[in-house]
Amino acid sequence: MKDIITVAKKELKSCFSDKVILAQILIIPFLYVFGYVMLMSTMMTDVSNDDHKYDAYVVYSPEYLSEPLEELGCEQVQPSEVDDIKDGISKKQHDLLIVFPENFTPAEQGSTELPDIEIWYNTEKNSSMLAYQNISGVINELQPKVFSVNGNTDVQHDLGDETKSQRQYLGMVLPLMLFLAAFQVCSNLAAETIAGDKERGFLNTMLITPAKRGFIAAGKSLGIYAIAFIAGISGFVGMALSIPKLTEAMQITGVSYTVTEYLLLFVSTFTAVMVLASLLLIISTLSKSVKQATTLAPVCLIVLMISAFLSTVDSFKASIEKLGDVNYLIPAWNSMQSLKDILCLDYSGRSILIGCVVNILLSVVSVFIIGRCFESEKIVNG
Repeated sequence: MKDIITVAKKELKSCFSDKVILAQILIIPFLYVFGYVMLMSTMMTDVSNDDHKYDAYVVYSPEYLSEPLEELGCEQVQPSEVDDIKDGISKKQHDLLIVFPENFTPAEQGSTELPDIEIWYNTEKNSSMLAYQNISGVINELQPKVFSVNGNTDVQHDLGDETKSQRQYLGMVLPLMLFLAAFQVCSNLAAETIAGDKERGFLNTMLITPAKRGFIAAGKSLGIYAIAFIAGISGFVGMALSIPKLTEAMQITGVSYTVTEYLLLFVSTFTAVMVLASLLLIISTLSKSVKQATTLAPVCLIVLMISAFLSTVDSFKASIEKLGDVNYLIPAWNSMQSLKDILCLDYSGRSILIGCVVNILLSVVSVFIIGRCFESEKIVNG
């Protein structure tokens, strides 16, 4: 046990004595998760801002549309200015131009000739596209209608949970950001601690000491697990602080996360980074060099990312649901599912417990696998 702690201290000292690596461990995961989510929240807030005023113009606007269009920032201009404004839109100087036919009146019901309203915009400019979507929507709402659909706004016609799809988006994005943040920290460090030592010949020097090879493997693993845990805490703090802002930006109402949810998120985060570190350590052990280890490491992350995106597809989602608790027996994937379920407020304590136990057992087994690999001269010598 003393040898394990000695090796672990050596690994931690080598990391914590380097200020750049220390900053990477403590700050990068937080900035990765918090920064991305805050950026996404800001973009969503801008898009959902109904009070936005556009650099838009209108010609020959009928009287009943004049006031709503002016509220959106549309300025009445003369027909002689149309060409200059269109040129400004193409150069991204203006957002939009609406040209109504002169003496515009809606067509009679059953008429084959319809008056055409021209709306000029620029898809290369975000505010122009947003103006087109919002203003054309207002015009469609205000045009004469022969019937309405779901006109009684006092009745809730959506029979599903309107916030569930938004929570599912949270459950897909945030776990991915957390895994990416932990991967950014652990990937290079795991590669350096074993493949790097192997490449430099330092591992062989350690193995000829009186310490058992299994203890050296355990010490190196313990050091990386400690670093992964610190990185996981940093990423978790970033996620916890950004969740309220993101739910506000997505206008998810009536949803709040309690201390229980945050505690479950923390435990799931802890086991998630443990299993990720285990996979990276095994890859590092089997690799001949740091370059090979860092080349192979992203494979496990890519598989998780593809699976997470596929889980939003109805056919794939149905297959996942059929598996039930089997999902939580699959290392790494079970962490993705647990984090998603908690963020969606659709979790089972039993399933989360199964996933956590499986990941912890995998971490323990990984240490034994690495120890056995250290017994092989072919693996140790590359």
